Amino acid sequence: MKTFTFLSLILWSFVMSGQLVNKGNLKIETGTTLYVAGIDVINDNGTSYTWSNNGTFIMKGDNFINNGTMDSAATGTTEFSGNNEQHIQGTAVAYFNNLNINNANNSVIQDFLVEAQGMNIADGSVDFDYKVSDGQVLTVHNAITLDGDLRLIDTAQLVQTHTGTTTNSGANYIWIDQQGTTNQYYYNYWAAPVNRDGVWRMSYLKDGATGDNVAKSSYPDINIVSNYASTSDLPAQTSHPVSLNAYWVYAFKNGLDGSYQGWYDNHLQQNGTTLPGEGYTMKGPGVDAALNAANGTETTEYKSWTFSGSPNDGDYSVTISPDHDYLIGNPYPSALDADQFILDNISVDNGGNNSNDIFNGNLYFWEHTGGNDHFGANYEGGYAVYNLTGGTPATDWQTGTTTVGTKTPQRYVPVAQGFFVWSESTNDGGSIIFNNAQRKFVTEGSNSVFIRPAALTNIRLGFTTPENYHRQLLLGVRPQTTEGIDIGWDAPNFDTDYPGADMTWNINEKSYLIQAIPELTEDTHLPLKVVIDTDDSVSFSLDAVENLPAGVSDIYIYDQFDDSYHLINADTNFTIFLNAGNYDGRFELVFKKAALNNEQIKLNNVSAYYNTLESAIVILNAQQQNIEKINLYNLTGQIILSEKLMRNDAKITIPVRLTTGIYLAKILSQDQKVFTTKLLIK
Repeated sequence: MKTFTFLSLILWSFVMSGQLVNKGNLKIETGTTLYVAGIDVINDNGTSYTWSNNGTFIMKGDNFINNGTMDSAATGTTEFSGNNEQHIQGTAVAYFNNLNINNANNSVIQDFLVEAQGMNIADGSVDFDYKVSDGQVLTVHNAITLDGDLRLIDTAQLVQTHTGTTTNSGANYIWIDQQGTTNQYYYNYWAAPVNRDGVWRMSYLKDGATGDNVAKSSYPDINIVSNYASTSDLPAQTSHPVSLNAYWVYAFKNGLDGSYQGWYDNHLQQNGTTLPGEGYTMKGPGVDAALNAANGTETTEYKSWTFSGSPNDGDYSVTISPDHDYLIGNPYPSALDADQFILDNISVDNGGNNSNDIFNGNLYFWEHTGGNDHFGANYEGGYAVYNLTGGTPATDWQTGTTTVGTKTPQRYVPVAQGFFVWSESTNDGGSIIFNNAQRKFVTEGSNSVFIRPAALTNIRLGFTTPENYHRQLLLGVRPQTTEGIDIGWDAPNFDTDYPGADMTWNINEKSYLIQAIPELTEDTHLPLKVVIDTDDSVSFSLDAVENLPAGVSDIYIYDQFDDSYHLINADTNFTIFLNAGNYDGRFELVFKKAALNNEQIKLNNVSAYYNTLESAIVILNAQQQNIEKINLYNLTGQIILSEKLMRNDAKITIPVRLTTGIYLAKILSQDQKVFTTKLLIK
């Protein structure tokens, strides 16, 4: 075997500290082995030269530092097998073909970005044979053999990019952390990024608060309390490992939409299992103030739950039926690109990559924000939602504050995050697809915020109820959408347990939280649904506006009852007293105040009356003008009927059963003329 290298143009420099520095081209030919022992190796060749290994490079020195260019298409093998702790460092991505970790006595630690085609980790005398430092990503394009253990520290992630099912092997594990609530009354919605023999169960979870990134024994198994009733509280905990109540571990696997039976059918507790891609719930440990280590100064977030197991990798799927919900989640030890995930699960006809619309293209994230007991009626929180248009925060229906949920979902779903998907009755259902193309390296925090191009318009419309709850709706202008319902872009309301009052977009008479439209002009008008259970005041506001298109400067709430326009902006809200009732269609979001406002052009040669025998409103339209719609109100302004007509008949009959009273009918023509009349029903 040759033990030298062929150097096509190589400049080596030796320094007194025991370093070997490459300043030029380095090429290890096929069949050639290069050994380096006892010193650091630094590739400092910049961008003009290339480090290319087509043979074997055995690094028995301390550190490999890449500050230059490495050949990502090289076909050789690189092995780290020194006696000391070895580091892979530098300022540029280190590319390896076959990467072998074979340090029998110490860890190999990755301090900067590494990419490998394949990776083998041997089992040495230390517990963690390969470590990826906080904030770094290990990218392996094909398989990993885990005969040793791989530790992903803090926010470090593992990305694999191959297509198809996993070919990973080995009996050892990766170890990865995630934070969760400490509150024993709050739910985490989770999905495990690892598996053991193809499944995950709560009893595998470890308490990482005392973890030292050195010894596996510093990550003890959690204590499981399995004999508690649904109303029992955990005792105050003053030592590690902490305890969790197994009663609160549930899954929701393809349950009928709106039915609690899906929870009852999947009461996992400590030994029930989930597959990769399936989510589950778990409440916090109830850590008290004496156990703040690794939890911060407030016991609201437990920073160190540790998952250990075989890394989830490759293709997974779970099956959902139409009109069903599924609690799923990010199955990978890396972030999940929600946009790619949505596109892979909606049809080509709707801009996606699938033959069917598997679900409605929306991800629903539970945020638990308050509550001091285990009774469901007292839970404080709601569902945030994300789709291709963007995200809206959860509306907290219990706390009665002017704030909404603290988190607005972004494009990249964090490690271990669970969420609901909903296959509405109009969707096809089928196999929900997860694959490696959906994986990205994005850490939580500022890096996970999806920065949108400046040209995109987003309007966040707020609504405050008499109880001081706050709902936020999102309007996005996206040229690839339509005025109707767009799968993946419009988000139906998943959380209807409002108290007092609520507001949603009205799209085809259905309630939506996110609406996308192809363009926005001064003539755009968007109907709203408003409902209130008591006689009281509600308020409309603008929570945020991004990039209004040219020609649009003002935003109004239009009240069809009295043809009034109410400007809303950063400083001005519109507050109105409403009687209890449903106000579908009365209010609209508009962008221009009509020139004549309350002096609208009258629609002549039209009349209307109520035929009590036929229980119908009759419109007499002698000149057969084009009638667009009719709105019918009671005297408190509650809309009783709103119907699109698009007819020019001489006599138009609209069946409606009315009780005794006085009603206001407004008939609108297609050229925006209005006929208003009172109907007296005796």
